[in-house]
Amino acid sequence: MNPENLLRSSSVTTKLASPRAAIFVAEESSLSASRELTEISLRPAVCDAVEQAAASSDATGVRALRVLLHAGLSTYWPLVKAAPARRIAAYEAALQTLRQRWAPATGDTIGDPTAVAMFREMDDEAADFLGMCARLSGTQWLEPVDSVAGYLVSVFHGAVLRWLADGDDETILVVIDDLVGCLTLKAVES
Repeated sequence: MNPENLLRSSSVTTKLASPRAAIFVAEESSLSASRELTEISLRPAVCDAVEQAAASSDATGVRALRVLLHAGLSTYWPLVKAAPARRIAAYEAALQTLRQRWAPATGDTIGDPTAVAMFREMDDEAADFLGMCARLSGTQWLEPVDSVAGYLVSVFHGAVLRWLADGDDETILVVIDDLVGCLTLKAVES
């Protein structure tokens, strides 16, 4: 079997010729998962939606920030929703890597470096999004934008995982609205 096909399968096998080969597949699988999970990154559609909302809104300050955050996340969600099978495969590959990394026998308490890099990439995308929304709304974050971005990614990532499990679109819409509300509490007018 071609290694690339193995990585694209819905599950990753570790029954390979050697433990080193299994580690290679796990690392490659995690990299593939990282690309899958972050592939729907801050797209022009999200930026366009935020810019259009800024141009058409009379709101200023924190109220404007709420409008812009909602516009961006509401545009981002359909991009995620459009490819559930890809999201599931990415989660499965990431989970397989984490299972190997956190095996009870190793006693390790350090996260998988590839998973850490994946979340940093998502945090960076979120920080760019948050920075754009703050700039266009005339607000500033009360906390470091990296911290706010980590919160946004954690909540949204968890909501996507839940949606993959239960398919409840209404819950996602509530989460997006509540997330926007929580984020606006972390900002003030400039």
